Amino acid sequence: MLPDPVLQHAKETFVLFGCAYCHGLNLVSRGEATDLMHAALVGRDENGNRIGPLLRAGIPQTAKLSPMPQFSDLSDQQIAALVTWIHYARQQGRYQELTAAPVKRGDATAGKAYFDQTCGSCHKADGDLARVGSRYDAAGLRRALLKPKTLERERSFTLERRNDKGFAAAQQRHHALLENYGADDVANLVAYLGNLK
Repeated sequence: MLPDPVLQHAKETFVLFGCAYCHGLNLVSRGEATDLMHAALVGRDENGNRIGPLLRAGIPQTAKLSPMPQFSDLSDQQIAALVTWIHYARQQGRYQELTAAPVKRGDATAGKAYFDQTCGSCHKADGDLARVGSRYDAAGLRRALLKPKTLERERSFTLERRNDKGFAAAQQRHHALLENYGADDVANLVAYLGNLK
């Protein structure tokens, strides 16, 4: 049982409609089902814009994959619940994958290029991240990069929290990055940020 009722409902919906049978509750695929943990389509999804239409249309059988039935009768709320669970489970799984391996040496120059392109519009190396390399060892920096503590807070339904669009946008952006980081991206970012002392 999850403490967050929205996530608990999303999890139950994922199980109820049989998604967990083929894709696994935590997206560890069973048999010939698509690997949702690493699927590029899931990584590019924003609020169900790719997953939703696919759920409604289904997928015909191919030589490598079993067919996925169409769920054209699901409500928009049910589709949203399925999407919520898929992204949540993917974020948890990717975090586990990316932090389980030993920290490998990255390329700080490539990390800076990645940072400038992906992170630089919100973060400044000489601003909010100044001296970040002196506050963490490499493993701690990797954890902080993947799950910033400032973005981890319980879901709330108070008006103040619901109207905090900046926080919601930052959290959504970091969750999308977590779902799509490659091990080399993370190693390079850690190498670059580790030099900010």
